[in-house]
Amino acid sequence: MALDSYKTAFDNAYQDIFDKVLVAMKVANLRFEPALKYGQSIQRVLPNIDAVRVRTVTRGSASTVDSITDTTETLTVNHEKEAVFYISDGEVTQCGPLNPGEYFGTHIGAKVAADLDAKVFVEVLQAASDFDAGDLTTASSTGTALELTSTTVPQLVTRMPAKLKYRYNLPLSDMVFVIDSYSAADIAQYLLGKQFDVVESVFKNGYAGNISTAEVYISENLTSQAVLANVGAATVFTAAAQTLTINGVTFQLLSGTAVANAGDISFYGDTATATERGNVLVEVLNDVYTSVTNHYVALSDASAALLLGGGSGELSVSASAGAVTIKAIGCGKLAVSESCSGLAISTSPYIHCYFGKRGGIDVVVQDLSPVEMRKTSTMRGTNVFSSYLAGIRTFTDGSKKFLDVMILC
Repeated sequence: MALDSYKTAFDNAYQDIFDKVLVAMKVANLRFEPALKYGQSIQRVLPNIDAVRVRTVTRGSASTVDSITDTTETLTVNHEKEAVFYISDGEVTQCGPLNPGEYFGTHIGAKVAADLDAKVFVEVLQAASDFDAGDLTTASSTGTALELTSTTVPQLVTRMPAKLKYRYNLPLSDMVFVIDSYSAADIAQYLLGKQFDVVESVFKNGYAGNISTAEVYISENLTSQAVLANVGAATVFTAAAQTLTINGVTFQLLSGTAVANAGDISFYGDTATATERGNVLVEVLNDVYTSVTNHYVALSDASAALLLGGGSGELSVSASAGAVTIKAIGCGKLAVSESCSGLAISTSPYIHCYFGKRGGIDVVVQDLSPVEMRKTSTMRGTNVFSSYLAGIRTFTDGSKKFLDVMILC
């Protein structure tokens, strides 16, 4: 069977999986999309009228003239990602009616689509205002993620629009709420499931129904985070076989330099400084696919995929003053546990969800080719390319159109 005989079906299947995964396109603002190409940028001038006051008129006296200012913000098309796989002619022939290109292409296409979704939804962290446990009963955020319960869910769905209205006087129309499946299931449970259907959302491009003033979308490509404390303490990592587990993947933390198994991390012995200890975790977790001689053994592909939400997400890890912040971009809910002397999870994992007006995040998708198939020159077979080219930016005025809703994992 020649490759050309299934190309059309392959293209359709690929595009179909993209449409189902790309929840971000239901939420983002695509106004600049036709105008830009790779490397190009668009500048927006944002006026600031905060200094202009409504003043009492004093007859016979000169008016007070206030000043307005402006700032320039830029969106650049600079996100270019791809996934490539190879199919031999022999594999196609032996598979008979089973089409390996279509089968693997749809799954790999989902990975590429999920990566774009993840890059859009990490922009939720740019919201001008958070919504957390403090907002459930007061008008102020406290920085503490909220837990979904029979008490907090009704408070959540009624007070989120109230905060946007109070803070920015936004009209509460064309609103969306993007959450992960577990959070959606909890909300449905506490609202008796009358507002939306989590199960049916997979057949509706993520749309699950409505609650309060908003359409609800389900995405597993949101960003979550947690913080480890005491990483630089002298008592941490001084014994053998201590562990740190993230999303079901266990890293063994060693005191010496004898790393042997996948996931082994060495902390340069017992004389490491606080800065070094934090930097080791940052270096390792930011690139779990690459071994570091004497200090780290790379994860298997299967473990890395489990850690990174199917392989389309990524960890963004930073260290400061003996604390390590783990952000799981596009990985959905984050699970972190440890069995280490002195180490502590100082901030429990929580997920960043989007609530607000549609269009708060600007996205330019310059190229989302369904598939490109190229015959190889040195082997009998075909390389299949899945890719996208995009620009993403949350402008200052856009950041006031939505809330970063912080929900415990």
